[in-house]
Amino acid sequence: MKKIFIALAAAAFAFTSCEEWDPVFTGKYDDPGTYQTVTMTPNTTIAALKAMYKGSPLKIQNDVLIGGQVISSDRSGNIYRSLYIQDETGAIEVKIGKSGLYNDYKLGQWVYVNCNGLSLGNYNGMVQLGYEDPTASYETAYIDVQSIIDSHIWRGEIASAPSAKVLSEADLTKAENFGRYVELDGLSYGHLPQYQDSSKAIFCLIYVDPSKDTKDNSNRLFLSGRTWGVTTWAMSKEKEIAYLKSGVWDSASTNGKASVPSIKSTLIANAQAYAVSQYFLMGNSEVQIRTSGYARFADTEIDHDVRHGKARINVKGILTSYNGAVQFTLLDLEPEHYTVVK
Repeated sequence: MKKIFIALAAAAFAFTSCEEWDPVFTGKYDDPGTYQTVTMTPNTTIAALKAMYKGSPLKIQNDVLIGGQVISSDRSGNIYRSLYIQDETGAIEVKIGKSGLYNDYKLGQWVYVNCNGLSLGNYNGMVQLGYEDPTASYETAYIDVQSIIDSHIWRGEIASAPSAKVLSEADLTKAENFGRYVELDGLSYGHLPQYQDSSKAIFCLIYVDPSKDTKDNSNRLFLSGRTWGVTTWAMSKEKEIAYLKSGVWDSASTNGKASVPSIKSTLIANAQAYAVSQYFLMGNSEVQIRTSGYARFADTEIDHDVRHGKARINVKGILTSYNGAVQFTLLDLEPEHYTVVK
């Protein structure tokens, strides 16, 4: 049986290992019917589980049971194949490997995870719980196989979702807050029009030909250093084409020195949705709000007054870290998660 599980996981990983976002199902599945909720007693806190990671992938081989409430939702398409859960000690990403998770795992619902046979790993500063990666390309893979999910993850009662933890600027880099559902108030747009030459305004990586080797920088177009006319949270395929046709990127070039005008027809032909990191400031600290190109609100314009320094934003979502930088993921742009303060 163990060999079957490993084979299934390896096959699934071949299709799901990439960390780039793909379209996320945001509709509603057919009603799966009733299911039996469980109540279990965890023997390990989430903070204690994360502390087991010592710098290299760890396959857990004893009975470690954690429990936490669901704090993420992929309904808007801005969370990719993962579930974030938290208890009173901390939070962790569980790499389930399925889309449309909000249909089965409700905000506030208790979830219990038997970690025996699963693996802890780190992705650019974030400890994750997933499956052992048979290719060793990543420290963890998506669990993905339904039989493994069913034997490790159980749904408990649905309760009120935890309140967002209000963070100060000093709290942004505290490891115990990574993965948590948090509130950040008073964020200002990091780079106003008069600072267009700033080193950071947005960050977006676009491939000239997505089917080619992504390690070749001559195939990569980096939009950074200024806003590049990007006024939306991210960009769908259609929005990328619109930006290209508008000419706002014409002064950009690949690291291989190919200018956008010289490759524009190829970029348009190979257009796809792209994530964008928008830089905001909390006091003097940078916060990257990263949004998937497949999010329902990817093409939504960032409020004009926010972009011009006349208003700030209050946001609730998941705090993460990427190579030492503070990142933040919005669950959606609904008033309970996003407000503009003028």
